[in-house]
Amino acid sequence: MDRNELLTATRAAFLRAYGLLLPDMLTQTADALFIKADRATSLSEQRKMLDARAAVMTREVGWKTELADGLEQLLNRSFQTAYSTFRPSFSASFASASLSLVDAGEFDGELKIDELTTRLRNAAEEQLRDLNIRMAILFGQDDINERENPFRPYLLSRSLTRALEQLHIEPELQEPLCDTIAEQLLKHVAELYAGLNELLAAHGIAAQLQLKVRQLPDPQQMRHMTNADLQADAAPRLDHGTEVDTSQANGFASGPVSQMDGSYLPPNESAPVQTGAWASARLEQWSDMMRQHALYPHEEPAYSPGQDLAAQAGRVVAGWLGSVRQIGSSIRQLLAGNMPMQQGRQVVSATLDSAISQLRHGQAEEAPLDAQGQVRNLILEQRTELTEATQDINEQMIIDVVGMLFEFILRDSQVPAEIRAQLGRLQWLVLKTALQDPALFSQKHHPARLLVNRIGSIAQGLQQLDPKAERITGEIRRIIEALLGNDDESVELFARMLDELDLFIARELRALDDAAQRASQAIENAESRTLRYARITAQTAQALAPFTLDALLQDFLINLWPYAIEHAERTDEVQALRFRIFVPELLWSIAPKIEREDRQQLLGMIPRLIGVLSEGLKLTPWSTAQQQSFKSYLIDAHRAAIAGTLSTALEVPSMAQLRAQMADYISEQAKDPQDAAPSQELEQVNPVLLDQAIAELKAEIGFMDQAAEAALASVVQGTIAANEPEELSNEALFARLRDGVPLEINLTGQLRPAQLCWMSPNETRLLLRLGDDAPPSILGVNVFKRLLKTGRARWLEQAPLFERAMESLLNTADALDRQAA
Repeated sequence: MDRNELLTATRAAFLRAYGLLLPDMLTQTADALFIKADRATSLSEQRKMLDARAAVMTREVGWKTELADGLEQLLNRSFQTAYSTFRPSFSASFASASLSLVDAGEFDGELKIDELTTRLRNAAEEQLRDLNIRMAILFGQDDINERENPFRPYLLSRSLTRALEQLHIEPELQEPLCDTIAEQLLKHVAELYAGLNELLAAHGIAAQLQLKVRQLPDPQQMRHMTNADLQADAAPRLDHGTEVDTSQANGFASGPVSQMDGSYLPPNESAPVQTGAWASARLEQWSDMMRQHALYPHEEPAYSPGQDLAAQAGRVVAGWLGSVRQIGSSIRQLLAGNMPMQQGRQVVSATLDSAISQLRHGQAEEAPLDAQGQVRNLILEQRTELTEATQDINEQMIIDVVGMLFEFILRDSQVPAEIRAQLGRLQWLVLKTALQDPALFSQKHHPARLLVNRIGSIAQGLQQLDPKAERITGEIRRIIEALLGNDDESVELFARMLDELDLFIARELRALDDAAQRASQAIENAESRTLRYARITAQTAQALAPFTLDALLQDFLINLWPYAIEHAERTDEVQALRFRIFVPELLWSIAPKIEREDRQQLLGMIPRLIGVLSEGLKLTPWSTAQQQSFKSYLIDAHRAAIAGTLSTALEVPSMAQLRAQMADYISEQAKDPQDAAPSQELEQVNPVLLDQAIAELKAEIGFMDQAAEAALASVVQGTIAANEPEELSNEALFARLRDGVPLEINLTGQLRPAQLCWMSPNETRLLLRLGDDAPPSILGVNVFKRLLKTGRARWLEQAPLFERAMESLLNTADALDRQAA
C-alpha cells in the first residue's frame, strides 16, 4: 500500500472508530450528568445539570451528526495543512468541505479548546507520541511535531466546541456539557489512537526515528586525523540517511575537539589529537570526582585534568564521551527528555541485552556488598564489558548515567544502609528499564522512578517509625525480590509494586498506632456522614420546594431532621423509611382540617407522629429544651389545624396526594459516599457528625488549624522560607504527601518532628503525629501549604532520592566541565 492509500485508510479508520464511540459516549454523558445532579449542593446547580442532560437526550441524533461531520471537516482541513513540504494527493478533494481549524466561534475562544486539548493529550500520552512519530515518517519528515499530525487531539476538542455552537446550546449549559462529554471522551481517546497505531504498524510504519552512528576509526588512525575529519566521522545519521546537527540531535557538541591542556582547537585545523587517551582519562576523572563528591560533598575534587594523561594513551575510546565537549549540558539534555531516542520505547541491542542478562543472573540473591560492607556499584564495575557490548552511543551514555546515578543513590547518607543495600539489588533492572524507556530520566511520574523515590522517602523516616521499621524494611525487601523474580520487565510491574508498597505502609502505620487508626477512622466516618447529610438536605429541600412553610418548620425539616435520616440509613433501613414518610405526614398534619373525617384522622395520627418525632430528635444535636420547644410549637399547630379556618380558594391536598407527590423523596436513599468518587468540594466536615464519630470510636484527636493560624499570623506578611520559595502545585504537593512521610512543623517557636499518618481521600485534611506524647492531630491541607510557604513547616526530605541523585550528577558534571575548560 503506497503512502496516499495508507493515509486514506488511516483517515477512514479514525472517522469510523470515532463514529462507533459516539452512541455510548453520549449515553455515558447523560448518566454522568444525572449523577452530578444527584450530588449537586444547590438547587440551581442541580437544575443546570438536569437541563444539560435533557439537552443531550433530546438532541441525540443532532449530537451524533454534528460531532461526526465536524470532525470529518476538520480532518479534511488538517490534511491540507499537515507538514508544509508534503501534501497527500487526495487533499485537494477536501477543499469544498473543510472547516477552519482556528475559528473558536462563541465558545470561550481558544482558551477552552486548549484546556480540552491538554486533557486529551495527557490521557493518550504514549499512544499519541507514537502516532506523532509515525505521521512524521509517513509524511517523510525528520521533525516530530504534533501540530502537523492530522489526527491530533485539537481536532477532537474543536469538533466538540463546534457541535455546541451548531446545536445552539444555551450559554449556561455549554460548560457542564463540554466538560462532561470531554470526561467521557477521555476514557476512549487512548483506544482511538491505539487503533491508528496498530493499523500503521501493520503496514510497517514503526514509531521510532533511530540514530545510526558511524563507527570511529582505529585509535592509531585517529592520531593523523584533523578535527574536522574526526567530527565528520562521528556525525550521527537518522535512519533514512539524513545527516543532522549533533548538538541538536543528541546533545553531542559539534564544536572543536579539546586538546590535552584543556584548550580547544578551531575546526578544520590539523593537530595530533590523542582522542582515546583524552576520553578514557576524562571518564576516569569523571567517575573519580563523582565518587569523591558522593563521599565528601564539601571537599574540593582531588583529581586534576592534567594528571598523567599520557599514561592512558593505550586505553580504548570512551564511547559517547569521546564526542562530548560539555558533559554537563549533554547529561542535562538527556535528563530533560530532549534526546531523539526518548520519543518512544527502545529496542535494546541484542549483544547488550545478553550481557545484562548474564550479569544480572550472575548476581547473588542478597545485596552486593564489598569487603568493607559498602554496596558495590555493579554497573560501573562492569562498565567496560557493557560498553563493548554495544556500538550505540546512546546506549553507552545511558549505561554511564545510570551507573553514576546509582553511585549517588548508594552513597546517600539520608537513606539507611539496609535500604541502600536493597536498592543496590535493582541496578540491572533499572538499567534495563532506562535502556528500553529513556523517559525514566525526564518523567517525574515514571513508575520505576516513583518506586525508588517512595522507598527513599519512607526509609528516611524509619527512625521515627520504630518498632515498625523492621516490618517496613521487610516489605521493601519483599517488593524488590518480587521485581527481581518476575520475568516481566515492563513499567507496569513497577507501578503495581508501588501500589502494593503504599497500601502496606498505610495499613501498617494505622494498625500499629491504635490512636492514629481510631482518629483516621473517625475522620473518614465523619466525612462520609457529612456527604450523606448534605445529599439528604438537598433532597429534602427539593421535595419541599413547591410548599410555602414558616421559617421554623422549614429549618427543622431541611437542616435538622436529615440528621435523623442520615443516622437511620446507616443502621436501620425501616427506621429510615419511617423518618422520610414523617415529612409529608407532618406537612399534612399542620394544614387546616375542614372535613370532620380529616380531623378524626389527624387526632388518630398525632400519637404516632409524636412517637416518630421523639425517636428522631434523639439522633439530632438539639438539646432537651430545644426539643421540647419544637414539640410545643407542633401542639399549637395541630390545634390551629383542627380549628379549621381556611380560605375557600386554597385547596389542601389529601394525605394520599402528598405521599404521591413526594414518592421519589420517600423512596430515595442517599448513596454511600464511599461507593462514589471522593468529593473535591468537601472542605469542611460537619462538626456535629465529627463529634459523634469521635465519641463512637472513643478517639482522641487534636485540632491544629487554630494553632497554625496563630503561628502564621506571627509571620511577617510576604516572608517566604528560603527552602520553599514557591508554592507547590496541588499535583506536586499530593505526590509528596504519602503515609509515613517525615515532616517538621513549627507552631510554638521551634521545629518539631511530625509524621503523616493519613490523608483524607478528597485531599483536604491531614492527620499528623507530633511525637508519641501528643494525640494525632488534624490539619487542613490549605493551612499546611501556607505553613510550607512561610517556613513554619518543611519536608525532612528536601528532594526525592532520584532527584537528589540527578542534581548531584549534574553539579559534579558541571564541576568537571569547569576544570576541563
